[in-house]
Amino acid sequence: MSTKGAKQPEIQENFSKLIGKGTIQHAYLFEGAAGTGKSETALWLAQSLLCPNYSKGPCQTCHVCQRISSHQHPDVVEIEAEGLSIKINQIRELKQEITKSGMEGLKKLIVVKDVEKMTTQAANSLLKFLEEPDGDITIILTTTAKHRLLPTILSRVQLIHFPQLSKEQRIQTLLGEGLTQEQAAVLSQLTSDTNQAIELSENETLTSLIDAMWKWYTHLSKKDEQAFIYVHTDIMPLVKGKSEYHLALDLFLVILQDILNSQISKDYHVGYLKHQKTIHTEAERLSAGTLADLMEIILNGKKYLDRNVAAQGVFEQATLQMLAVMNKTI
Repeated sequence: MSTKGAKQPEIQENFSKLIGKGTIQHAYLFEGAAGTGKSETALWLAQSLLCPNYSKGPCQTCHVCQRISSHQHPDVVEIEAEGLSIKINQIRELKQEITKSGMEGLKKLIVVKDVEKMTTQAANSLLKFLEEPDGDITIILTTTAKHRLLPTILSRVQLIHFPQLSKEQRIQTLLGEGLTQEQAAVLSQLTSDTNQAIELSENETLTSLIDAMWKWYTHLSKKDEQAFIYVHTDIMPLVKGKSEYHLALDLFLVILQDILNSQISKDYHVGYLKHQKTIHTEAERLSAGTLADLMEIILNGKKYLDRNVAAQGVFEQATLQMLAVMNKTI
């Protein structure tokens, strides 16, 4: 199977070479930021090791590959946090599972997700298992916080670093998930975690909120005091709860970042695609200092939201402060 379209094609290529040489290790640690393809690569490796039609990669169409993809293969065991942590009883159950022969073959593959969430007891129990592997087993641990793991665990696994995806890769992934070009462009600016971006895209008000933030900025840019009323009439009805209040301010920050980055490079790929021409005009009109002042106001607004200050008051106060900044511009 070609690795074209994979989040980490180079890592998959390297694993294909190891499989070809028969030199797969018994334990790996996939380390990197959220959304860099650690879990997807773990399942791809499981398919590669168990697929009956393997040829430089899994076929991804056979019954084995399909069941692994849908998390239903009995010889691929996945463990993740129950609540906030991975508990010792989960590791004990894992050990019991491992002592059984593969239900459909001799090989088993274990995936422990977010291994940094293990309790101390669970970590020590896993360590003993890593020290004394039994049978044809491949263990994959994934983490976004390598520094939180026991040094003794790190010394018993082969570390595979998953680099951050480029913005272009993130956009292509989001387009492949059915997002519009503008949604993909904005969300790739908003977060480097493609999984989080996909989750945000499922917010039914996202497109309306993107448009609302642009209109809010337009009022402010024109020094129009209607920006204050706009908060009450158009923004507040769209947002419900702290997470959406933060999302709105983050989307506004994307506009400011677009303008600032367009000052640095005319070739910068903006998040607000529909308004690229206006963004370039604003980049020529506003100073970096003005943009920094506007960003500081929004970031302070996010802090107030975290302190449970009433959202409408936060947005209205931010509006007044940004109008004051804009009124100082030519």
